[in-house]
Amino acid sequence: MRKLLKKLNCILLCVCMIIVAASCGSSGKSQKKHSPDEIQVFYLNQMKTSLSPVSMHIDGRTTREKVKNILKLLSTPPKDADYTNSIPSNIMVRYFQIKDRGVTISFTRSYRNMNKVNEALMRASVVKTLVQLDTIDNVTFRVVKDAITDSQGNAIGAMTAETFVDDFDFEQDSTRALDLVLYCPAADGSGLIKETRGVHINENIPVAQAVMQQLQKKPDSSDACATLPSSVKVLSVNVNDGICYVDLDQSIDNIDSKVSTNLRIYSIVDSLCELDQISRVQILVGSGNSASIITDDDKNGTYSPNLDFVVGD
Repeated sequence: MRKLLKKLNCILLCVCMIIVAASCGSSGKSQKKHSPDEIQVFYLNQMKTSLSPVSMHIDGRTTREKVKNILKLLSTPPKDADYTNSIPSNIMVRYFQIKDRGVTISFTRSYRNMNKVNEALMRASVVKTLVQLDTIDNVTFRVVKDAITDSQGNAIGAMTAETFVDDFDFEQDSTRALDLVLYCPAADGSGLIKETRGVHINENIPVAQAVMQQLQKKPDSSDACATLPSSVKVLSVNVNDGICYVDLDQSIDNIDSKVSTNLRIYSIVDSLCELDQISRVQILVGSGNSASIITDDDKNGTYSPNLDFVVGD
């Protein structure tokens, strides 16, 4: 009997030591600083035609701090030139309120000046990002104090991620395979190098936009370079009556390279004019009233293709 009690005491002592060690270990871990939450921040793609999720850490101890930081991120141009902020610089967040797991955001009156596509993308971006927080289920927009409305004049109430699943679920977008003929500048600035590049593009993206995206990527040929660096933003690409209108931001004026501006122009023009629906190209720099057309001796400030620059073909 004594031997049995002695064994039981030893077992109990070991159990106690294990519990103490475990509690000490967990205490040590609890003192470690936790990393910020990671969510998908829904920026817009460079062309502002679809959502582009970027995995990011969101700082903030409280829900309010996290919401504030998310809205700041979506209002600020990201460092990666492949993406752009969904809340335009001319639209300000006046205030936001959090109540019953919902966020109500009040924007300035300039919100009403957005076109329908940009407005819908902005709503989708903000809502799909915010509802990833554990404490937020829905988001409501206001212009000052007034509810936003749809195209029929009906008030749009609280929105969730499912509100946009039919129109903005990029994961379900179908893609198509294309062979694009591109004319990329030779790295030494001697001319243009022709290459055919197989790509897969989203069905919702016009092919002309896909061409401009590809011209910012590294060519297959080791002797060629990208037409435009990623730091240059393509503001818009539109085709009308056989003319493709390309609007670039002003950072194109600051490119330091052996490749001349003229060679970059014809890289764009020749590549776009390989598409059946395009015969001429107009290139603008800047936006709004400050936009200027890159002119040539040709009529209407548009360029027609010129394959005289092609080398090694």
